Amino acid sequence: MARIGTDIPFQDEWDVEGRLTFPAWRDGTWHASSLWHAHNEHRIFWTRSLDLALFSANGQWDPLVELAASALVRAAAAAVLAAILGAGFGRGGRVLVAAGLGFIFLPHVAWQNALWGFQSQVYFALLFSLLALAWLGRATRSPRQLAAGLVAGVAALFAMGSGALVPVALLGLALVRAAERRRFDGAFWQESAPALALLALALVLRVDVPGNATLHAHTAGEFFNALGRALAWPHTAMPAAALVLNLPLLIVVAARVAGRRRPAEGEDFVVLFGGWAVVAAGAMAWSRGGGHEFDAGVTIRYVDFLLLLPIANVWCVAQLLREAKGPRWQLVRMIAAAWAVFLLAGWLGVSAQIMRGFILPRMRDRDAPVRLAVAFQQSGDARVFAGQPPILTPHPNPESVRSVLQDPRMRGALPPSFQPGERMGPLSRAVRWLLGR
Repeated sequence: MARIGTDIPFQDEWDVEGRLTFPAWRDGTWHASSLWHAHNEHRIFWTRSLDLALFSANGQWDPLVELAASALVRAAAAAVLAAILGAGFGRGGRVLVAAGLGFIFLPHVAWQNALWGFQSQVYFALLFSLLALAWLGRATRSPRQLAAGLVAGVAALFAMGSGALVPVALLGLALVRAAERRRFDGAFWQESAPALALLALALVLRVDVPGNATLHAHTAGEFFNALGRALAWPHTAMPAAALVLNLPLLIVVAARVAGRRRPAEGEDFVVLFGGWAVVAAGAMAWSRGGGHEFDAGVTIRYVDFLLLLPIANVWCVAQLLREAKGPRWQLVRMIAAAWAVFLLAGWLGVSAQIMRGFILPRMRDRDAPVRLAVAFQQSGDARVFAGQPPILTPHPNPESVRSVLQDPRMRGALPPSFQPGERMGPLSRAVRWLLGR
């Protein structure tokens, strides 16, 4: 944020916030019901609420303020994950878990979400979904945990479409447990009841967007190519790598179903969030596999969900090493080391590509999108965007930008770069002080 972030809104931000929400808030025509309205296939209640609260408190629109708030939500999601995964360790082990997750959650691999204020929906979905999985995934849960899990599950449904996949992961774990017991009994239905309730609500809230039908995978080839690339992250150029990278999780689950091992402490939660990431990858492949988003890999804004898969598989590798005994231990250790090197090589490759292709160039000229947007504001000539890469163009349709910049209801409330003579809002000043800008 400090080195390459700007206060220029990007794509959907212009339409949802600049054209609809903020002007209506200022002229008194805003209605609370709009918080629940669908945005494409998603319900983004929490993002709308957060950004409207920030706009009201700041007195002006500032994506940098939204980014700062989003960073806190993302950190909270990572902290929840670290707290749960590190619960069975001593202090040193918890520090190691937190450090490892901090490394995996470095924001450059998912920079689109980290630099677009409107993408806090991703982080809200992560936070609420992880909480719901942790509380509802317990084999035995108290009434308080059940209530908290249901509240988190409902909150996830209003964070983003991926929240609807939480009950699918919960049902998957219930099936694994039933297979372990070799029977479908009352325990299965007791475990499944909250998931079925959330699934029913998700179906009621489901939104069909006819205009996005062309983006859906229309053939098995399109679907499995997109699915393989998603499951193979960070080796997205090699869909077949999905099997190698997710083999530890597959072995752990298959061995449980076959009755060859019993679940370790905390394993159910790992299986849950790993399974949720797999289902999310499937949803991505179906909903966008027919477009061009997966032609060269995986769109960066999806990565925050896919990060959970390497985390789950690293945990499974560590657990398989703990369980290996006798002469097998040396072989398992060698295979685990080779697997870890393969995963790290992919992460380093993706990181290098992103650093060379976006981060370093933007660091050398952070204000390039600001200059273009301000030039358009001053001239009204959309040709200032001609020949520019999409990442520097605030919106595919310049008229969306023009309508916001010329809206009298937004006079005095535009992002600071568009009104340099105006005094910044208090949150804008605080965030720039925090970022050293």
